[in-house]
Order: sequence, then structure tokens, then C-alpha cells
Amino acid sequence: MTKDYKADDEEQPLDIPERHLWMAVIERALKDYCFFFDKLCSTGTGHLIDINRLNAANVHDFNLKAIGQFNRLRWFIFNKEPKPFNLQYLANELYDDGDGTAGLIRKEASKQFKRHLKEIEDKNKFVAIVSYIKQNTTAADSEAAEKESRLRNKRYRMFS
Repeated sequence: MTKDYKADDEEQPLDIPERHLWMAVIERALKDYCFFFDKLCSTGTGHLIDINRLNAANVHDFNLKAIGQFNRLRWFIFNKEPKPFNLQYLANELYDDGDGTAGLIRKEASKQFKRHLKEIEDKNKFVAIVSYIKQNTTAADSEAAEKESRLRNKRYRMFS
């Protein structure tokens, strides 16, 4: 017998390593989506990309790649049809409540992204990408966003 097994009728999810792994994947996707433009400015090595120093062809390629990344993140978070390894699928598998958990995550992600998009728009940065997002998604609603975000600097934590 394992120590996580409960013999009574209470349905408690087992504390399995895969669950923590998938939670880390979800958290990384949320951070990448909610602070999408921060990620665009970083090569991953700590060196910032100065989009103003790229030539016209490179800026176009940069914008296309960024839009592709954005669309993949939106698919992962906002697609309500459970496809293997998107948020809806993981919520169904990890929590057995489908849209309950996924819906709460989507709501918070939208709020954080709107705030971040407004910051970037006010700075007049990534104009082509911002324009694409505003024309092709509903994420750019004029709804007020939070003043301060705690998610930007959050590290992965195991939940008890």
C-alpha cells in the first residue's frame, strides 16, 4: 500500500510527480502568455534584443515568429476542446472538473495579459504585433487591469 491511498469515500487526487510536472508546464505557459512581450525582449541568456536595430527583413521575420508563438500559447490556454496536452485536456486529467479549473486560469491569464498589453501599447513598442493581437483576438478589451502583478516574478512552487 502507498501512503497516499485513502480507503474512505473521499475523492482526493493522489500526489503524483506527473501532476507537479504538468502544473509547472501550465505555470510556464501562463508566464509566457501573460508577459509575452517581456519574453520577446529576451534571448533566454539575459541579453535583450533591440528590435530597433534589426533590418526590415529581420523585423518582419521576428514579427511572424512572435505571432506564431503567441498563437501557440493562446491555443494551449484558450482552446476549450480537450486536445492532447492543452490546458483543457490537462484540467480534465489532473482535476476531473474540466472547465472549472481551466476557466479560472483563463480568466486570470486574460486579466494579466490585458494589463501587459496596455503597458506595451502605451510605450508604443512592438506595434505590428500589438496590432495583430488587437485585430485577431478578444484579449485586448478595454477593461481595467490590475495595477500590480504578482505573477511576473513568481517562481514555481509545489502546492500542498
